[in-house]
Amino acid sequence: MALITTNFVKVASASGTAQSGLSSIEISLPETYSKFKLYWNWKPETDNATLLAYLSTDNGSSYHTSSNNYKYGASIIFTNTDNQIDNDYSDGNTSIRISKEVGNDTANAEGNSITMDISPIITEGSVNQSNRITWWGTRMSNSNAIRTMLGTATLEATYVAKINKIKLQPGSGNIEDYFYTLYGTK
Repeated sequence: MALITTNFVKVASASGTAQSGLSSIEISLPETYSKFKLYWNWKPETDNATLLAYLSTDNGSSYHTSSNNYKYGASIIFTNTDNQIDNDYSDGNTSIRISKEVGNDTANAEGNSITMDISPIITEGSVNQSNRITWWGTRMSNSNAIRTMLGTATLEATYVAKINKIKLQPGSGNIEDYFYTLYGTK
């Protein structure tokens, strides 16, 4: 049996610090790649922010934001003193909630550090598919408590077009600092 390997190449990267009024970041997913890996770090302008994701199938002209567009499930492991797991899921939502309660204290290195696997549908496939993302990472809360997170989401299977852009934004407030690198494989 042959070992299958995938070679990821850098597709894009960007960063911004001390931003003011930056409401979202849009990242293109070029058609020439079949899968992506996104490394995302950010800090919100306001404390206690939620990180949301939206997917586009028309290069960002619009994003799927209707009710029941997304299904997602996430677990956030409380690792300080309470040793609990906060399960967060939706069977149909207008956005994907990647993380909640992200802190913005620079002195305590608050914010998010997330890795995402992004899997657009394979247009050549005959098997029913859905556009999917899976993520894992950490967040520092507004009380400087570290949390481990992981989750998965789909753009509902009725959307048979391939995703080609992802938008990341706080549920309220703006982005103060961000850094990302996107890799793709053919």
